[in-house]
Amino acid sequence: MISVTRLFRLGIRVAAWATPRVQQWHRQRHMNRIEGQRHLEARNWTEAEKHLTAALAERRHSSKRSLELLLGLVEAQRRQSKLVEAEQTAHIAIQQAVHARDSSLSHALNSLIDIQLDQGKYGEAEQTAGEIVRLENSQSKPNHALLAKSSRKLGTALLKVGRHAEAMQAFHQTAVLAEQAFGVEHVETANSLAELGMLYRDAGNHAEAQRHLRRALQIHRGTLGADSHEATQDLHHLAASLEDSGDPAAAAEEFERLLSLRARQVGCDPDQTAEAQVRLATLYLNAKRTGPAKELLAQAIATLERKGGPVFVRALEAMARAEEQFGRTGDANEWRKRALSVA
Repeated sequence: MISVTRLFRLGIRVAAWATPRVQQWHRQRHMNRIEGQRHLEARNWTEAEKHLTAALAERRHSSKRSLELLLGLVEAQRRQSKLVEAEQTAHIAIQQAVHARDSSLSHALNSLIDIQLDQGKYGEAEQTAGEIVRLENSQSKPNHALLAKSSRKLGTALLKVGRHAEAMQAFHQTAVLAEQAFGVEHVETANSLAELGMLYRDAGNHAEAQRHLRRALQIHRGTLGADSHEATQDLHHLAASLEDSGDPAAAAEEFERLLSLRARQVGCDPDQTAEAQVRLATLYLNAKRTGPAKELLAQAIATLERKGGPVFVRALEAMARAEEQFGRTGDANEWRKRALSVA
């Protein structure tokens, strides 16, 4: 008769032998699903599509797993601008969620909105967003994060068709839902406030624009850091709003802070930096600070002349003003000629 101790030791040996083989079998069985998810996270859309398609074809999955794979496939296809295929996949996901009475139906509809926006089907996107609101509000615990996402997309669709007042309401709702879902000091809440601030700036309501942008800037600085891309974007729009609203001293202060931050950043957009330099240089010229203005314009022109555009023309015209303030009329005329030729 085998002793209990010997049986125990034998069990340990069997487990030690079996464990790596079971793990290998599990990896092989789930390889396409795992690889598909990995490539999605790495934004390798072609590889993600290949593995997710293979995973879906391998065998029957649970309703939850199947929907997860389908929604990943929608994202991979949409990111490759395969909008017809992405839309078909999204409808398959929606049908499966309806059939299974799965709570992922709202997520499937939310993926469909992205495709409809890409296709320019703004009326359909509005209808889909309304369906998500209806579904979630019928739940005992609505998904406020999902509602915030669909509300933002609804606002985008309304902006595209010129319904600005309704779009503003949608973006206001997005900010409220983001606070409920994530908290008042969360990055997502700050993103919603920044978006709302930019909309107010475009509408010329600079008091509201600055209020929302300052709040977004405060949260972004606290969560992501003062040097973060999000914080510098907030600062850029805040400075521009201050300039547009007729507060040149405050605008110059914020543009100076912005350019100081951008000088420490790696990978920041050089065109946006050049635009800020032109704006600050113009403010300096208005204050008769010609020397610092000319230094900024020289840097901006070196960046902008590669592809031209309206900001480049403004930089050339500002340089003409700078030369005039120095009393160099001939040089000023040369800069104006160049601006006219580019324009």
